[in-house]
Amino acid sequence: MLTRPASQFTELGTKVIEQGLADPKLSEFYEAIQSASHQATPSSLKPYINYLSLCSDKVSDMEPPPIFYVGRESSQRLLFGDQWATPQASSGPASGLRTPDPELEKASADAYKTALNLQPYYGYARTLISLDGETYEIAFERLIVGIRPAPTASYQICAYFGVIQDLQRRL
Repeated sequence: MLTRPASQFTELGTKVIEQGLADPKLSEFYEAIQSASHQATPSSLKPYINYLSLCSDKVSDMEPPPIFYVGRESSQRLLFGDQWATPQASSGPASGLRTPDPELEKASADAYKTALNLQPYYGYARTLISLDGETYEIAFERLIVGIRPAPTASYQICAYFGVIQDLQRRL
């Protein structure tokens, strides 16, 4: 019997997008950001904002940066739900959101580091996640770009555009 690892995170590189092999909406976003030279403006992000999750530039070896915005049609909202994506004022929204799966968090940190070095990260992931006591296998493609919100900004934000390819509950 063939076995495969429980998790696979593979950087594919942006050439795959340029060759037309990525999700069409994700590809449009990549082209818009590239033409803006990483100087994203509200007008360049606006057509894609519902598909994005936006994060700070505070990344560590063990976890990606905290999320401060989750678009209505973003893959993270679709996966983790509206309640997760809309923190209550009492839960400290200033500290940002974390995905509910610590292993997924740990596995994502390097991709965010790449993006914050102004090198867009495009990759594929297949992994197990734990949600509400259930285990799911998920496959997704993701583009993460680090952008300066203004040419003179001394900080960056990360824009995450994910597309879920497959999601199945494990029995």
